[in-house]
Amino acid sequence: MNNAAGSRISSGQESVRRYFREVVENHKLPSLPAVAGKVLELIRDPDISAQRLCRVLSDDTALAAKVLAASRSPYFAQRTLPKNLISAVQVLGFQNVTNLVVTNAAHSLCLKDNAASEKLWNHSLGVALAMRILCHRAGIKNRDQAFLAGLLHDVGEMILVHGDSKGFAKLGEEVQQAECQMIDKEQEVYGFDHTLIGLTLLDSWNIDGQIGQAVLNHHSDVAGDNANSLAAMIAVADYLCAKVELGLFATPPVPPPASLAMCRCYNDEAMVEVLQAIRDAYDEESALFRPA
Repeated sequence: MNNAAGSRISSGQESVRRYFREVVENHKLPSLPAVAGKVLELIRDPDISAQRLCRVLSDDTALAAKVLAASRSPYFAQRTLPKNLISAVQVLGFQNVTNLVVTNAAHSLCLKDNAASEKLWNHSLGVALAMRILCHRAGIKNRDQAFLAGLLHDVGEMILVHGDSKGFAKLGEEVQQAECQMIDKEQEVYGFDHTLIGLTLLDSWNIDGQIGQAVLNHHSDVAGDNANSLAAMIAVADYLCAKVELGLFATPPVPPPASLAMCRCYNDEAMVEVLQAIRDAYDEESALFRPA
């Protein structure tokens, strides 16, 4: 962790913890769903079996249905579509099940009939899918970690929506009008920003520390810092998603040339190609989370 990040955490840590506790207690913030927590714990066990995992998944009918639906995606190119949960888990593999479980848990944070919350969810899913695509282009193997980092990069803003939905929406309008960055407005109004409170939530969910580091630093100047390449890629994905109408309130800054080059977005032709891939992936994946 760099000195600037360490200083920022120390100065805002107590106020973040206090705010997080208030939101959890007063606004009934959803915790990591029980079944999701059990699934993530099981998957960390090297002796896990698909049968045991399916027994836990079957306790959450909606989640089990999403696992089955995901396994039938054209992405997995199955001649015979899975007809039961055990077949679905075998097609997806444990890591894809993990991704789906965490995605479902993040989606549970969305407030119904709340425009800011819906916009934030669409953006988060878009960035997650963009991260997977960028990893493929860059030849990076750990695409699942990148997917989760993208999905959770703005999860702190979900907490702010729960804490004060009207105030957060107003903040978004002010950011659009002033053409400034949301993180600066959050510091001004709350005394901390969404990256810090997002890290607090991820710690409570026991999410991979490298993902937490990327969430904390994705608005920082991480150029040339190999330890923060995940954060640098989030900044690229954030920028690209804004170009396909999956952005948030503010227009993200153009990423450094080195970051764009790392993701093989080095000219207009490459940019058009990756933007279309992001839009197509979002249109397919978002169907899993639409109301039935």
